[in-house]
Amino acid sequence: MKHHFQASSSNFAGTFCASVFLFCTSIVLSSCGEGQLSKALSVATEQNLRQHVEYLASDECDGRLPLSAGAELAADYIAAQMDSIGLVPFDGSSFKQQVGLVKMSIEVQDFITVKTPSGPMKIANHDDFSLFTHTLEEEIDVKGAELFFAGYGIVAPEYGKDDYRGLENPENKIAIVIVNDPGLGSGTDYFSGDTMTYYGRWTYKFEEGARQGLKGVLIIHDDWGAGYSWSVAGASKERYVLDKGGNSSSAECDIPVKGWLTNDCARQLLSKCGYDMDELIAQARKSDFKPFDLKASLDVKINSTFNSAQSPNIVGYIPAEGGSDENIVCIAHWDHIGHTRVPINGDDIVNGATDNATAVAWLLETARAFKELEKLQGRGLKRNIVFLAPTCEEVGMYGSEYYASHPVFPIEKTVAVVNLDVLPLWGENNDVTITGWGYSNLDSMVSVLAQQQGRYIMADPDSYNGMFYRSDHLPFMRRGVPAIFAKGWSDNRVHGKEWATEKIADYWANVYHKPGDEVHPESDDYSGLKQEVDLFFHLIYQLASTDIWPQWSEKSEFQRK
Repeated sequence: MKHHFQASSSNFAGTFCASVFLFCTSIVLSSCGEGQLSKALSVATEQNLRQHVEYLASDECDGRLPLSAGAELAADYIAAQMDSIGLVPFDGSSFKQQVGLVKMSIEVQDFITVKTPSGPMKIANHDDFSLFTHTLEEEIDVKGAELFFAGYGIVAPEYGKDDYRGLENPENKIAIVIVNDPGLGSGTDYFSGDTMTYYGRWTYKFEEGARQGLKGVLIIHDDWGAGYSWSVAGASKERYVLDKGGNSSSAECDIPVKGWLTNDCARQLLSKCGYDMDELIAQARKSDFKPFDLKASLDVKINSTFNSAQSPNIVGYIPAEGGSDENIVCIAHWDHIGHTRVPINGDDIVNGATDNATAVAWLLETARAFKELEKLQGRGLKRNIVFLAPTCEEVGMYGSEYYASHPVFPIEKTVAVVNLDVLPLWGENNDVTITGWGYSNLDSMVSVLAQQQGRYIMADPDSYNGMFYRSDHLPFMRRGVPAIFAKGWSDNRVHGKEWATEKIADYWANVYHKPGDEVHPESDDYSGLKQEVDLFFHLIYQLASTDIWPQWSEKSEFQRK
């Protein structure tokens, strides 16, 4: 998906801006003094970080599912911390920016029978497929929907790719599409190779299906292409929709039937239609691929009930000296997914310690350090610093989308976004792994500061999973705001790279969105989290103290207009 913002940067701009950044860094540090920054940072302690994480990831907060009692406790805690730190409430009186939602409780039948050229195929809910909707209809009753294969479900003119080329009469058709994009596993740089583009995201595939006027889209799941296991894709009965007007009739609506098929189920289904899935994947990579009818159909019924509700973003800021409306936004989402459908080792609470209590702790302690710096200097900085803990990241980035549409300061005056998400408690790291490597010259700025910590920057080795498009900086990027999304991750200072690689693989397989994402007070090491407080404090300080405006690189689809 290209947004076609007018280009405003180049490789030269990236190099030039890094040089300017080095020059400005030396000037700012000479005027402020590194000792003063260090003194401000000294109030952001590992003990404070631990306190925040252990509370937010406690069973008392019950997985922090929006609209739950545990979520209310977590939101109250963060607001109280912002108040005690001395931040200014987002509207002058409250730290809670209420986000209107429609909560949907969805029921789908246990089994669906697919009519194929080789006879009926019975598939099971949760085991073979997962269906849902965001359409606000009490009943979606689909009869005889025609299934067709649409490759990767992509329309990308810049790649000469149109997987819906020649599509006719889409109204009662459901597309079966491949997860990710044609670059994955191709061994080429087509569609950025193994680095997922936005075309590979499941959200894009549903968006494109809606633009095509389809009845539905079913995505073929596999762990590598999706970036997570079937237990994540086979999601809960509850969904949320951003309510733009305070009642369910004004909420966003789109394609009626959304869903996933397991890899095994899709392979069997395509086989019963007379096709080999591996051969279809090879065909779908080609730019001249055309969709085709599978001569199969299905009936499905989805029943939904709706409740309008509100869940808060927690927002506070430190005002600039002199009333400027230029600002930097620091983000860490506070919500998580609550409970699993099936307990694991008797535990069904998904506490979300590293996703995202650790980042919220980073946000709060970074705010504490900047407030201390304001006291030490006796004045504010050149630009405002906004600390945003959004709701509903896990269910669609609705909190950050709402804030980006209703910001404290104008979005066009937002200089940059610093977003942290999924921070492990494994101790210090030698690396700063950047997700979205090469998209803006914020990379160069982070590189300079990382070197001062004895660290180096590197591209995310798991860029196939599309994480650059899966967190709360995305709504800002869509509006042209450069963002940095990074953390120490790939090269542990004590145990090394190989150990880190094994830990990361275990994390995605056994911890991410599972009950295993909880605190371990005896072994959790907060020194790496403190590293990130120190690193990004210096980056935010430089951005808030100078006239630098970070720029997108030429390869980015998000340049400012």
